[in-house]
Amino acid sequence: MRFFSLIVCFFVPALLPAAPPTDPQAIEFFEKHIRPVLVSRCQSCHGPKRQQGGLRLDSRAALLKGSDNGAVVVPGQPDKSLLIKAIRYDGDVQMPPKGKLPDETIAYLTEWVKRGAPWPEEAVQTDMASLSVAEVRRTHWAFRPVKKPKPPAVKQADWVKTPIDAFVLAGLEAKGLAPAPAADRRTLIRRVTLDLHGLPPTPEEVAAFEADRSPDAYERLIDRLLASPRYGERWGRHWLDVARYADSKGYVFQEERRYPFAYTYRDYVIRAFNEDLPYDQFILQQLAADQLPLGEDKRPLAALGFLTLGRRFLNNIPDIIDDRIDVTMRGLQALTVGCARCHDHKFDPIPQKDYYSLYGVFASCMEPKELPLIARPEQTAELAAFEKELAKRKAEVEKYREQHKDEIAKGNRKFRDGLRALQNKVDEWQVNSPAAPPRAMVLIDKPAPETPHVFLRGNPNNRGPEVPRQFLEVVVGEKRQPFRQGSGRLELARAIADRNNPLTARVLVNRVWLHHFGTGLVRTPSDFGLRGDPPTHPELLDWLASTFMDNGWSIKKLHRLLLLSNTYQQASSGDPRLVQMDPDNRLLARMNRRRLDFEAMRDALLFVAGRLDTTMGGRAVELTTQPFSTRRTVYGFIDRQNLPGLFRTFDFASPDTSSPQRYTTTVPQQALFLMNSPFVLEQARYFLQRPDVAGQAKEEAKINRMYQIAYGRVAQADEMELGLRFLAEARKNNEAKKTALSLSPWEQYAQVLLLSNEFAFVD
Repeated sequence: MRFFSLIVCFFVPALLPAAPPTDPQAIEFFEKHIRPVLVSRCQSCHGPKRQQGGLRLDSRAALLKGSDNGAVVVPGQPDKSLLIKAIRYDGDVQMPPKGKLPDETIAYLTEWVKRGAPWPEEAVQTDMASLSVAEVRRTHWAFRPVKKPKPPAVKQADWVKTPIDAFVLAGLEAKGLAPAPAADRRTLIRRVTLDLHGLPPTPEEVAAFEADRSPDAYERLIDRLLASPRYGERWGRHWLDVARYADSKGYVFQEERRYPFAYTYRDYVIRAFNEDLPYDQFILQQLAADQLPLGEDKRPLAALGFLTLGRRFLNNIPDIIDDRIDVTMRGLQALTVGCARCHDHKFDPIPQKDYYSLYGVFASCMEPKELPLIARPEQTAELAAFEKELAKRKAEVEKYREQHKDEIAKGNRKFRDGLRALQNKVDEWQVNSPAAPPRAMVLIDKPAPETPHVFLRGNPNNRGPEVPRQFLEVVVGEKRQPFRQGSGRLELARAIADRNNPLTARVLVNRVWLHHFGTGLVRTPSDFGLRGDPPTHPELLDWLASTFMDNGWSIKKLHRLLLLSNTYQQASSGDPRLVQMDPDNRLLARMNRRRLDFEAMRDALLFVAGRLDTTMGGRAVELTTQPFSTRRTVYGFIDRQNLPGLFRTFDFASPDTSSPQRYTTTVPQQALFLMNSPFVLEQARYFLQRPDVAGQAKEEAKINRMYQIAYGRVAQADEMELGLRFLAEARKNNEAKKTALSLSPWEQYAQVLLLSNEFAFVD
């Protein structure tokens, strides 16, 4: 019987179609990386018109049914799936027969099978496809115009501090529930400081806030935090996730892998948040700063890094443009337009023609050979030496190009590689020289815009009908007009930043809400389409979006609005019934308890150790090698191709694509790093060496001061007793070991405090 059970467990998953995935990310992965391959490389022989070998690959049911010889996919087990063996050319069956797929495509298909071969539900697909664009614009919440609903009347009106509270309380009262009590003042200052700065408050700041009982104490605290440059470093990093920021290009074969001036975009973003640049202007500058009247201040040109800092895909132009469409539309509009690259979108009313309308905008742009200076550099001896060497290397490139122009024009590999090697020396000099003045990684329009055509099945060598450069019909309606100004990039930016655009304000408000509350009102922050989650509080979302625009698109005013609400100021514990009734806290009856992300964790360790370097801006620094940098993590070097294991261990956003939110995992590597990392041990030692800790004569006073620095409070009686006992036992153990490699008892104790949940979580 046991053997029979094993047989059933092994084979039944391969024979029975699993439930369709509900995870929008799994669907997006399928639509972007899997369906295009199946359509372009497989379905001509294994599709609805022809089923060679009895195999169809145009639905999940057909896939699991397999061929005349049985199943070809074992969900979750790529190594046992005939499909994967065939595309790897591992055996007698080799598909496609005319040439092996690229390694990257094989990796995507393998990952897809490993995930269980998720495939969107065909019934939903047909239902969605039956809706016209006009019907979707009329019926789907995200495409309807933004209204400003009146806050609802509630019974517990004294709890309502801002209109946000009225919307939330109305939902709770409808379920017969009440909000959680207010958080204590120590919890509140720690929460809001970590939210806005990514750093804990100092003991003195906690004590001052607890002692200040004036009615506007909390409001003044928020204003102080928003006015600090630490705010831009924290919230700039959130935007860099959306912008898929990295300091390198990814795999580019023989050329210089590092971007010489990526940091200028990162610094621009931080400055934009600190200066509270209106969000509509933020959009215009990131898409078309080169076409705006900037005057003498050329720093906004760096904003175009939003488009130019993506992966380079071996310099394959269609892939680069696809990446720029994706970051623009998912990042600013929360629409998965990239799914329409090879076919009409399977769920949203985005035809392939609309994708290529946007493709034409970016295809009509180019990156100049000479990047513009952001500001005039000060003339120094170091700058003169840099420019002299740079001119020399550039001259060598031009000389070689002129000497061998005929062979290079013929595509002679020897001379082409020789030219690339000389160009790499130019790029390396700009990357490595600290004297290189900052430049903006801009995009400019070509002299004449390109007329886009649909690429049939996404193949650039198989052109279909001509399409105009214009915005999406589902967003702006059937009366849309083609773009007429150059590439149309500025018109595209204005269409996105238009107050009448139903998506833009909703998307941004939802992103800000997500980072303050742990989850968005819409829990698919980069997918507001028909497969995305609906908002938990739709009227609240619209009220916030409308108010945000009324307040001049000010993100700082939006922060104040959210943080001053009683909804935000709730404790993270509340009515025990809610755990069963609302385990995901969709009703917002309490605050979500959240773990520090990678940047906040590392920066907080440096902060309590008294080691944090608050120098702003400049070139990226290496974070993972000794001697360890004490710069804020936002200034760390992000290697797109070889992202350090430390970053991945702590759920850092992938720089390969726009990331709407961080995901929280619990894996052994996290605990092992915190227990054994030389970086963490180093901060524990510096923690003890702080003058206000080392200067305490009594052990009790030292423990209390360490608690104040790490947690913002003194040790409780049982904690004091436990700490003293820990130190006594550690001394005994160290004496027994008699080894110089052991941590001192106090170092062990400091590490314990820094590894605790109270340090790592925000209540």
